[in-house]
Amino acid sequence: MIKNLYFFTWDEEYLLDQELYRRVSNFTQKFGNGSVSFFHVENWDEWKAKQSIYGWGLFSTKTLTVIDGLPTWTDRFGFTISQVENFIDEFLKKKWEIPAENLLVFANSKPDKRSRLYKFLKDNANIKEFKTMDNAWLKVYIKQELWNLKISDSVLQKFIQKVWVELYRINSEIDKLKYYCEYNSLSEITENLVDEVVFWLVDSQVFELLDYLLKDKTKAIKFLQKMQDQWLNRNAISGVLYWSLRLYITVYHFAKNGITDLKTIANKTWINSYSLHQNVKNIDLIQSNWTRLENMYKELIDLDFKIKSGKAEEESFWLETKKLINSFKL
Repeated sequence: MIKNLYFFTWDEEYLLDQELYRRVSNFTQKFGNGSVSFFHVENWDEWKAKQSIYGWGLFSTKTLTVIDGLPTWTDRFGFTISQVENFIDEFLKKKWEIPAENLLVFANSKPDKRSRLYKFLKDNANIKEFKTMDNAWLKVYIKQELWNLKISDSVLQKFIQKVWVELYRINSEIDKLKYYCEYNSLSEITENLVDEVVFWLVDSQVFELLDYLLKDKTKAIKFLQKMQDQWLNRNAISGVLYWSLRLYITVYHFAKNGITDLKTIANKTWINSYSLHQNVKNIDLIQSNWTRLENMYKELIDLDFKIKSGKAEEESFWLETKKLINSFKL
């Protein structure tokens, strides 16, 4: 283990940024603003990066070097594979030459796990993963941020459902609620206030639509009409709807094999824990409506093909989707 070598990877960028902000603030307080250098593969400067890492010339003082985008060796960032390979070759040869007082951080949300650099970091770096937080953690976090305002568990859950789980967005909507309550001298966040102030994401609206679909098809049709009246993008809605139904299918197959533990499913799939929580809680309804859900998934794919190939009008999406919902026998 190399004590001054770090590798950060993340699903939740907000948590990563908070960690980097803390480290950078502490480092600059001790050693000055010139002690920290950021490099990104989109604007790569190999010579300056090596100066900072190894403390050459003007960089002879203590340094914190952050390299964002490695390990990867694709050319999608505008530099050649050979340039990356040259840097990696030299780094792996000189890995023990990094001055003990200098810190080096590699950061990449989706590292290439086949690469030599990744394998080296996995065995030798201090690794920190910033994963998407689960529903329970989010509830505690939001309540702490809204510490001076009352909010019931049901309203809190609706807020989470509306804003999804990306912490930058959650914090933005929390700030809006705080400001609104302060401006209007309110001490409690109600369901009506959340509906009025918090901006809906298409993703979260689709989740609510599917929740209604499994419990009250009349409400589901009315909610779909509301989405249509808002002039929401049909492609965005249909895309998330297919994805959500596909998620239902995935959850169903795991449950059929006796697997309902969120962590187990998350480890075996690409699905984050919050999305799983939203669906596993409806597992009995998913199982009892399995055939209809599978048919709806297939029918919507067929409808999308017809629209894109000019065999059906764009507006037919709304009518046909309502018909599919109405066919459910709850």
